[in-house]
Amino acid sequence: MRKFTLALRLCTVHRSTLCVRSITSTQSTPLSTRNDIEYCRRLVHKHDYETYLTSLFSPLHAREALWGLRALNIELLAIPMHTRTPTAASVRFAFWHNTIMGLYTHETQNLPPVARVIYDAIQRSKISRTWLRRLIKEQDSSISSLDDLQRHGERTIACLVHAHLESLGVRNMHADNAARAIGISSTIARMLRTMPEQLAHGRCDLPRDLIAKHSIDVQELCKSPKNSPELQNAVYEVATTAYTKLCGVAELHIPNSPRQALPALLPAVPTKLWLERLEHANFDIFDPRLRQTHAIHVLWQLWKARRKGTWLDVSNQSV
Repeated sequence: MRKFTLALRLCTVHRSTLCVRSITSTQSTPLSTRNDIEYCRRLVHKHDYETYLTSLFSPLHAREALWGLRALNIELLAIPMHTRTPTAASVRFAFWHNTIMGLYTHETQNLPPVARVIYDAIQRSKISRTWLRRLIKEQDSSISSLDDLQRHGERTIACLVHAHLESLGVRNMHADNAARAIGISSTIARMLRTMPEQLAHGRCDLPRDLIAKHSIDVQELCKSPKNSPELQNAVYEVATTAYTKLCGVAELHIPNSPRQALPALLPAVPTKLWLERLEHANFDIFDPRLRQTHAIHVLWQLWKARRKGTWLDVSNQSV
């Protein structure tokens, strides 16, 4: 059975200078209502449950901002599934781009609930438009290699983590580096977790360079989705990339990040737990145990990580 041990040994640590800058929050009359916030909360609870669990460890104002940001991501991810043509999808992406960018010039008429919640987060915490613009723009990008997948993670999930950090009042070099790595790892894990469902619909999201490298017959895989040595090798390679980054984050960037940044970095915990479950399943993405939700265990591990200030286990530190 393959192990992540090699990945841990290859995880190198480079020290650099800590750089922190504080943020001054601006309070104003909220545009969003309790119904708007509840709408976002329910959306995240239903479609991104593990993120919802991590949100419970954030202060209230940052928690509501996170619900709005993650709800936006859910809306964006749903567009390709709910539109019949690329043109229709482009129109929906353009709507969200114009709506969210308009928040920075106080265009607040006839906004959907998600946008109203994000507007309040922008006014309160000065969330940079760069993260949201990049998040929306990247949704329509193509992924053909493992490098492309990692860049996609930097420009999507990592942007949400950056914005969450800003809602917590954090501007920090190490926290930003952690956000990028967590974004990459979370994106890889999500791709692997959804692969059985995508294959059932005749779609394979595995990067093409890995498909070629490991001689995977995509047509046969989509026709009859099942595990194979070739698929396991590809899954092992991409999962090791994700796991290595999480361990590097815990060794270097978490100890040098301000304590108040940790709630934004907690999405690493459920990602790490799922990757370890994948390892125990011998990198068989069709193992039914990988589809189970272990909410109590995840909450317990989140609480321990929040209390200790890291998610790196003692057993891993000795490897």
